[in-house]
Amino acid sequence: MTEEVGRGTVLAGRYRVVDPLPSDLDDVSVWRATDQILDRPVRVRVLQSGAVAPALDAARRAALVTDSRLVRVLDVGMHGGVGYVVSEQITGASLAQLVERGALTADQARAVVGEAAAALEVARRRGVHHLALRPSVVHVSADGRVLVSGLAIDAALLGTAQADSQATSRTDAVDLVRLLYTGLTGRWPAGRDDVRTTSVPAAPMLDGAPVPPGEIAPGVPNDLDTLCSVTLGPHEDGPHSPGDVVHELEPWGEIRIGRAADDTDGQGGAVAAAAAAAGAAAAVAGDEPERPAAPVRVARQSVRSAFDELPAGTPRPGTPPPAVPTRGPGGRVERTGVLPVGAPAAPTTPLSPAALPPLAREPETDLWDDGGSFADDPFAFVEDEEARRRFDPTALVLVLVGVAVLIGLVFAARSLFTSPVGEREPATEQTASQEPTDAGEAAPPVAEEPAEEEPPAVPPVIASIRTFDPTDAAGERVENVDLAIDGDPSTFWFSYTYNRPDFGGLKEGMGLELTFAEESTVSGVTLNVNGTGGNVEVRATSGDTPTDGPLLASGTLSQSTVLTFAEPVQTSTLVLYFTELPTNAAGQFRVEVTEVTVS
Repeated sequence: MTEEVGRGTVLAGRYRVVDPLPSDLDDVSVWRATDQILDRPVRVRVLQSGAVAPALDAARRAALVTDSRLVRVLDVGMHGGVGYVVSEQITGASLAQLVERGALTADQARAVVGEAAAALEVARRRGVHHLALRPSVVHVSADGRVLVSGLAIDAALLGTAQADSQATSRTDAVDLVRLLYTGLTGRWPAGRDDVRTTSVPAAPMLDGAPVPPGEIAPGVPNDLDTLCSVTLGPHEDGPHSPGDVVHELEPWGEIRIGRAADDTDGQGGAVAAAAAAAGAAAAVAGDEPERPAAPVRVARQSVRSAFDELPAGTPRPGTPPPAVPTRGPGGRVERTGVLPVGAPAAPTTPLSPAALPPLAREPETDLWDDGGSFADDPFAFVEDEEARRRFDPTALVLVLVGVAVLIGLVFAARSLFTSPVGEREPATEQTASQEPTDAGEAAPPVAEEPAEEEPPAVPPVIASIRTFDPTDAAGERVENVDLAIDGDPSTFWFSYTYNRPDFGGLKEGMGLELTFAEESTVSGVTLNVNGTGGNVEVRATSGDTPTDGPLLASGTLSQSTVLTFAEPVQTSTLVLYFTELPTNAAGQFRVEVTEVTVS
């Protein structure tokens, strides 16, 4: 028996249904719900009839695709005879809601559809296709992030027949161009026998094809107008995969439309509008906004003036008592920091010189140049007589230094007079270059010619670089591959992101092919990578046959991976074949190459 799902229903003992959300698919209800275990909001699609089993199977396959632009599938199951698919909550206005306010600018339409195409290309590489793209499944969040929902699930619910990979890739590519057409014109160019429903008005048709967008909206760039006209025309022209759409649209800039139209499941915009209306009504009524209270000020007092109000003679807190003068040998006063053993404790009030008993003045203690005496300052330090008698070694050191200098001068003079300047002792041996000539005179020495320095070796010049993928002749992420050899370590080429370091079991590896300006001698490769782990092999071959050439070096990837060959090789191409993916700083499994150099 099929259970009726409504507000308060708890699916699988975990997901509590809260509020309904709009849905454009028959026999499918969408709900805002709460995950009671993780205490987070989620989105639940309840499948009451129709192709429930194929839809749940499609949801499980979609859950294996990881990309920040695809809505994540969190759970799939059955409850009371109905199927359910739990996904993350969708934030932002859909493309259908955006074009209700007017067509997008060309650069914003290019960016939104470009991001959606890049996400579907990631899914295509894993064998998952959407096949039911429409304006209601593409969302733009407030921070400019694109989210695509319904991957593979909506097609199963609509009963779209599965075909070979080439035909399904072409379907998604054409639908992406339809979304581009919608963004540029605010019209949906529906195809023949299209079972998808949308709130966007239909595009005008001419000879079985939609009118070019440039004739509906002025200012459409020629490349976008041509792309829509060719792809949606009667012939099988235009892109044949989401990756081809990416190549046609790149480069694109920042997405800004979501910031002005944040809408959570179609409700955020209404809330923002209501808030704006409330503010406008308050302004009309003349209500003056409440002024913030004056900031609380803390009274501050200078440390220097903190104790000025204390009575005269009162000791300041924290001030240590003064040192007590004591009499040393000969009746002299010595100032010490501690009291002598057995002496009474020092008074808390400071002592003044007038309070001390009179001291006998010694004539030898006059310390002041201006006639002052020791009695004038009873707390002055007096030099100890024992210190006066202390031995001073300075004079002895100076005498020893003088004696050493004198001895050195004597030895220098003896050496000067025993060996006159210009006299040389006869050589005991003659070198082969100084053999006597026939005249009996020694031949002058022959100057040795300096050895010619070998010119420094010129490193091989990388003329071009390309990516290769054994499962795809077009390569992987070909649009940014030149960043790996641009000499700028702040830019980098990166591969697709996989859910496991072994490429998710989809292939054995992928890599980069380096082509030199001419056949060169190569002895090593330095690979700078963002991330650690994984494995890379260097072979003297091409990307068409990456495993056929001899293995020159291999190793684990790090920030600076130096791969030195056992012997230099003469070649015109090198292959960097990644057999295992490293992990980047975000914990993702993908290759990020900042720079490649050869030596």
